[in-house]
Amino acid sequence: MVFVSIGANLLRSCLFSLKMSNKADKLLKQAIKEQQKRIRPGECQKYVRMVLDAGLLRIPLGQELISQLNNTDMKYEIRSLPASNCIIWERNVGQQTFVPVTAAGSTGLEDAWQMERQVLRLFTESDFQRALKDQNLACIGPRLHDAFPLPNCQFTVVVPRLRHGKHSNSSSSEANALIELQLLQQLHVEQLAQPQGQELLALLQRYTKAIAETPYKQQRQAILGSFKKYLANDNKQCVRVDQGHGFGRLWQQHLNRLPQVTLEVAESIISQYPCPKRLLEHFSSDSNAVQTLADIKIRRGNGPQPLQSERRIGNVLSSKLYTLYNTRDPNTLI
Repeated sequence: MVFVSIGANLLRSCLFSLKMSNKADKLLKQAIKEQQKRIRPGECQKYVRMVLDAGLLRIPLGQELISQLNNTDMKYEIRSLPASNCIIWERNVGQQTFVPVTAAGSTGLEDAWQMERQVLRLFTESDFQRALKDQNLACIGPRLHDAFPLPNCQFTVVVPRLRHGKHSNSSSSEANALIELQLLQQLHVEQLAQPQGQELLALLQRYTKAIAETPYKQQRQAILGSFKKYLANDNKQCVRVDQGHGFGRLWQQHLNRLPQVTLEVAESIISQYPCPKRLLEHFSSDSNAVQTLADIKIRRGNGPQPLQSERRIGNVLSSKLYTLYNTRDPNTLI
């Protein structure tokens, strides 16, 4: 009885572990599916928001920007950032954090947000001219790095577009200053044309979209950078295979890629061998497989039967197909 009891407990323990393992696998698949949904183009922007420094409320361009953002579907927050007149981006990572008791006595869970490695610093024309006059432009890069010490963080400086007028020396010094920002401090520079409010909004829309789609594009680049690029299905001539449908079309597309295999030739081969496995089995089991394949007739034309012409696959193409699907030497010439 003791041994029976121990065996029953062990069985229940194994069943419980198996049940928990299946539940964990199901949760993992669900999490992966949700993560893929979050980075999908068209959906990813819902999980990205901008964070605007509170100092932007004190300048007319910042006030105009916030007024325009309220007329769009872009998400944003206003907070005090480590550097003035900056804009950063945050991504909803799909997790939740516990919110402690507040003055109102409310508790709960909030979405967890992670800062993206992209910072934009906005300069008004007066701020830029003042920094140029005081020779403080050289401090912009170090200050931004100190304020946002993220690895591989990219910084963008946004300034009004230079005005080319009578003061050519002033315009030249401003242009040189912008070049130094890019070359010496590794800062990306954007210039706003008139009207600056609309230009700034369009710039932020482009940045937000690019930042939101970055994980998806990085994932696609990783796939296309390997041998899987042939299966990526991002070419208009590729065949979509979904839930068992499309394999026949894929087999036909593969045959059409081979030299001397036209659409009629591919259809004739598929009529005898509806999948590659059937053709390989035929090559391995029949000693006359090459001749049998060569004797397959190709029907040409879709008109009345007397007007149709027929011809064979032929020994040349049949031998090449046999070599292609049976050789083990990668240097074999077909």
